Amino acid sequence: MKFRAYEGGDRDAVIEIVTSVLGEYGFEANVGGVRADLADVERGYGRERAGFWVAVLDGAVVGTVAVRPKEGATCELKRLYVARAARGHGVGHALYAHAEAFARGAGYERIWLDSSRRFTEARRLYERNGFVLVEELDNDWCDNVYEKKLRDDE
Repeated sequence: MKFRAYEGGDRDAVIEIVTSVLGEYGFEANVGGVRADLADVERGYGRERAGFWVAVLDGAVVGTVAVRPKEGATCELKRLYVARAARGHGVGHALYAHAEAFARGAGYERIWLDSSRRFTEARRLYERNGFVLVEELDNDWCDNVYEKKLRDDE
C-alpha cells in the first residue's frame, strides 16, 4: 500500500468510497455537503498547510484522508474513509498516521475532528490514538467532536 496526494483522476473512486461507506451507515450520499466538498477537492484542500491523500493498493484507491486548517494552530482531520474490502488490514490506522505526521510537520498544535457516533470503528481508532471527546452534537451526522494535542507543553 502506498499514499499519494489526491489527483483529479481519483475523483470517481474517492466519491465511490465515501458514498459507499456513508450508505453502509444509513447516511444519504450528500449528508453535510459531502458531494460538494468532494466535487472540488483542490479548492477545499489545496491551500497552504492542507492536503488530501489517497491510499492505493494494487493500483486501486482504497482509502482517503485529509487535513485542513481550522483556526489558529488547530487543523481539522477530514474524510477518513476506507473501502469495505480493504478494512481490517490497518489501512485506516496508516491513513490516520500519515495525516498526523503531516499535521505535526505543518506546525499544528492540535487536531480537531467530528465523526458520527454511527462510525464505531472510527471512534475506536481515534480514542486509541489519543483523541479526547469534547462534545456530542445533535445534528444530521450524530457527531462526536474530538481533539488531540500534538504538543506535550500545552
